[in-house]
Amino acid sequence: MYALRYLPILDELFSSDTTVIFAMGLVPAFFTCIKQSSRADIKTALICFAVYALCEVLSNIHTNYMSELLLLFTGTAALGAAVGITAALLGKRTGRMVPKNKGGNKDE
Repeated sequence: MYALRYLPILDELFSSDTTVIFAMGLVPAFFTCIKQSSRADIKTALICFAVYALCEVLSNIHTNYMSELLLLFTGTAALGAAVGITAALLGKRTGRMVPKNKGGNKDE
């Protein structure tokens, strides 16, 4: 794919087994996001996406293999976290993942 030539982290995600690293960012972020407020989640998702974008830009600068591997790992986990937080936010917006009222007002 020509479009992924300049996005090495996404290219690696679609062409190899780095989906495990993606899941390592997605799953904890998804379940942590369910417990937080929406405003903190939006800021966290933006920070995760900024970290991914920074890793994507820096990985185009070829220095050595260790730094590229570290950028690949960090960028993929940050992208997974951003996707997990976004999915949890969408779930909260639809009302399907709202925690049940436990022990609150019994009239509701």
